Amino acid sequence: MTFCTLTCSPFIAAYVVGTDRGTRRGVWLSLLFNGGRIATYGLLGVVVGLAGAAFLREAAFARWGALAFGGLVVAIGVWIAVRRRASGCACGREASMAERLGSRLRPGEEGNREGYAALMGVLIGLVPCPPLVALLVFAATYGSAATGLVLGIVFGVGTLISPMLLVAAAAGWFSDRVATEAPLVRGGVSRVAGVVLVALGVWTAYRAIVAWPALL
Repeated sequence: MTFCTLTCSPFIAAYVVGTDRGTRRGVWLSLLFNGGRIATYGLLGVVVGLAGAAFLREAAFARWGALAFGGLVVAIGVWIAVRRRASGCACGREASMAERLGSRLRPGEEGNREGYAALMGVLIGLVPCPPLVALLVFAATYGSAATGLVLGIVFGVGTLISPMLLVAAAAGWFSDRVATEAPLVRGGVSRVAGVVLVALGVWTAYRAIVAWPALL
């Protein structure tokens, strides 16, 4: 109700507004985003169960995870903010391999919205919040990969039941209303969402660099 909503909601809400529309689509993208987080939490639980608390003291996963997540968010935001509106790739039999691949690599409305939502979730899972750190410390005391996996997944499912779903749904609803009632400004709203993502990504990477000067 607190950390996950405050930390993750701005990213997924801006992403929904910038790439999709509709309440159901907002919820769907949020579920994919959170599914990625849960998968990462489970993996971290396994690693901590095997390596113990020493893995947490190194904090290498958090350093590079924050930079990777920030870089991905900036790249997505730039694409959304500067891209031209296009009809996209029909991807029929006449489409070349390059056209098909390019269509799948686009994070915007005409591209792979679901894949990038899940990837964002996977990487943001590497940016630990205080509750996650507490969970991993608890898992390290068991010294069991299976127990760590279960604890990570259960913790992730618990964080899924939060206002984040409502925020994503509201973002999808807002995006749909703009597209329906003010289609001429839809592109501008989408680009603003892209700029917001760029700012969030830069801030995430900046905090990682400031917190760990050894990366410089």
